[in-house]
Amino acid sequence: MAKAKAAASNVDLAEKDRKVLFFINRKDWLEAMTAKKAADAKVKLVGKAIKADLGKYGLDQIKAYEQAQTAEGLAELKAKRDADLQAMRFAGVPVNTQLDIFLDRAPLTERAYTEGEEAGLRGDTLSNPYNEASPEGQEFARGWHDGQGALFAGIKQKQETAAAEIIKAADNGDDPFADDEDGDEEEQEEAA
Repeated sequence: MAKAKAAASNVDLAEKDRKVLFFINRKDWLEAMTAKKAADAKVKLVGKAIKADLGKYGLDQIKAYEQAQTAEGLAELKAKRDADLQAMRFAGVPVNTQLDIFLDRAPLTERAYTEGEEAGLRGDTLSNPYNEASPEGQEFARGWHDGQGALFAGIKQKQETAAAEIIKAADNGDDPFADDEDGDEEEQEEAA
């Protein structure tokens, strides 16, 4: 009802007032579209970097990882996995069947290390879910520190590689920041 009332009041505005509102909204829309284009370009660049670093399915892996962070997302991933395995069996592809490949049979200290390493790789702050004096708590902290070290080493290496590529391109007279002009829409869709 409030929307209908607001729409009716806008119709009743004098043309001069509507013209002012038109140009205010036009400016806001153009600024938002410029920001969207810049964000889309960044997403495309990140998508290309992911493809270069992790291969064709790297972005799919990242999306699956993020989806697995919720119970609903994990359930959906498991259902998709089961459907894919069934389709492969239907196609005659031999598939190793297990009751549940997500069931972790590793000792608790190994799982704690893995959880800590993953938290460190994500860039999370050290927040140990285990008693810090216990072996599990110590392994979580050790894993977190190892993950942080690997993360920072990877970031440094990536920055050095990017800097070297820019210098190399500049030495060759190429513009390292020029957009691809081949208009490869498939890469743009994958990046998004």
